[in-house]
This record gives sequence, structure tokens and C-alpha cells, in this order.
Amino acid sequence: MLELGGSYVQKYDAVSGEFIPDRTLTPYTMKPQLVISDPDGNIPDGEYSSALVNVLWKVTLYSDNEKTVLTAGKDYSVDSVNALSFAKNIRVGDTVTVEFSADYLNRVREETAHFTWRKSLTTMEETSVNLSLEVRAPHKVDFSPFKKYGEFPIEAVLRNGADVITEDKAVYLWQTFDEDSRAWREISDTDDLWYVSGKNSSRIVVDQDFLQHTMLRITAYPKAYPDSVFSDAILLRRWYGQWEDTPQFVYAKFLQKGMRRTAVSVKVTNRQGDISNPFKYFDVELFYRSSPQAEWESMGNVTDAVVDGEKLTANHEVGDICRELSAFQRILLPDGTELQNENGQPITAQFPTSEKEVE
Repeated sequence: MLELGGSYVQKYDAVSGEFIPDRTLTPYTMKPQLVISDPDGNIPDGEYSSALVNVLWKVTLYSDNEKTVLTAGKDYSVDSVNALSFAKNIRVGDTVTVEFSADYLNRVREETAHFTWRKSLTTMEETSVNLSLEVRAPHKVDFSPFKKYGEFPIEAVLRNGADVITEDKAVYLWQTFDEDSRAWREISDTDDLWYVSGKNSSRIVVDQDFLQHTMLRITAYPKAYPDSVFSDAILLRRWYGQWEDTPQFVYAKFLQKGMRRTAVSVKVTNRQGDISNPFKYFDVELFYRSSPQAEWESMGNVTDAVVDGEKLTANHEVGDICRELSAFQRILLPDGTELQNENGQPITAQFPTSEKEVE
């Protein structure tokens, strides 16, 4: 029997779920070969497989103490030159036997020669286990409100050695930490506004606009080794970095005779310079007082204001309270009722993240 390709022995990697070789890609192929060498010279030397008659292939699967005769055209194929191609992967513990029989008629001697051949196909489990979980993000991800990340993906992959275990061969679960119960819980499609997709996959997507301080945990294991569970945690937080607010007199810090008004403002800066449109990121309130001993007077949630002349003094001061705004969150009424729009979706807003402090 001439074996043309593939292998009668397979290996199976339980972690990756791969057969080596994969017979669906590289079938085990064999072809009968009859070589005649006649020392008497009655029959010319050569290959006579095309002269075989009564050719019969029989393929049998032995699995779980059961015997099943496989069907030609479905489980294997035989071509016009009687070559058999077997393109089926075999489970570990199963055996497939391939049997061949044929006759050759020697017309010189009027004799018939009968040939038989048999081969067993098996699969051995050969798994090198060196499992690990890789999270393709730092353990703390800072989302600057001054940058637009939008929908942000975080990916985790299980590996066996250097090889990535395909997602269909693994189980992934993302959870979030509940501050009230002090425990990990399932991510809610409706309650967790920051969640976009992927809580049961290797790649979760979150929305920056709704992330204030969220802990995520990824738990994963290969289906072939359900007891080999790996996990890792990531902190996602809204982070302003260093910034400074500076209240100032735009003009008329020092009064002169006849001056009727002065203008005051507050400027917010970070390492990149002045922050344009600070109300987008901060709750800003401007204050004025006529002297260090006077009470502060609020001029409203503005960054610029004008003080009329009758309030002006020689030692007047300007001040401000500048507080970071939170990520978008639900608006709740005092009784705990959630405000919703006409489509039943929660109405959200940003709120200062710290209490107001006034001297």
C-alpha cells in the first residue's frame, strides 16, 4: 500500500483543541500498489495496480465499545484509481480500521492472486500545559477628561506557552466591584452605564464618559482545563492630573479716583496651558469681597464678572471655588426615583466631586 499523504497517527492538544495533523486539511491518503517482477519473463516487470479487480475498501470506527461501519462518500472517498482519502479527525480513545482487499488475475498462468491489507488509525493526547492570562492594559487606566477616548476596548487573552488559546476554546467573564456589598458582581447591561459590550468575551468595551472609579475583574479558563482558573483586576478612573485655578483682577486691581467698575475672572490651567471652556470640566464659582475681613459674596457660576463702583475698596479681593466634575451619572430624585426621558432611558448629568469649602 502506497501512503500518499497525511498520517495514520494523530496527536490532539486538549488546550487548543487542535489535531496534528488536522485531517480535514490534510487527509490520510493511500493507494494500492501492485509491483510484479517475473523471473521467468512471462509477465513484463512493472506496476499493475490498474489491473486489480474486486477492489474493496472497508472503514470501521470503534468508539465507546461500539462498532460503526463508515460510509463511502460521506466519511471517506475513493477515486478512479482506487485511492482512498480519509478526512475525519478521530477522538482520543477511538480507533478507525482501514481494510483493503483485491484480486489480480494472472492470465498467463490462469491464476488469481488475492491481496489484503489492514491499518489502524489512532489519536494520542499530547498536551504541553503552560497556561497564563495576559491583560493588554495596565492595572490602572487613567481617563483624562481633556482627552476623548470614547468607547475604549480592553482585551484579555489566555495563552498556552506562546500560543494564544482561541476564544471558542476558553471561557471569559468580566465583573465589577460593588462598593456597597464589597463584593464582585455581574455587570448589568442597564445599570452600569459605562458598559458597552463584551462582558462574556475576551474583549470588553467601556464608555469613558460614564467612568468615574470602576474596578473590573477578568476571570478566564480553558475549556479543556476548567479547574485552571486565572483572574486579574483593573482600575478604571476619571483622572484630572495636576491643574490650578487662579482668580484675578482683569483690570483695576488698584483703584484710582473716579473708577466706576472692575472686572474679575478665574483662569484654570494644567501642564498644557490654559484650559478652554473650563465649565466643560469644572464647577466654577467666582467670589468677591471688599476686604479681607468682609464676607465673600458669590458672583455666580461664572469665570468672568464685573464689580460695580459702589462696592470697590482699596483692599478688595477676588476668589473662586473650582471643583472637578464627575463622569455622567443618573439623576435621582430625593425619593430615589430615577429621571428618564420619553424613551425610558436615564437622564444623566455631571456633578462636583467634592464639597464646597468657603473661608
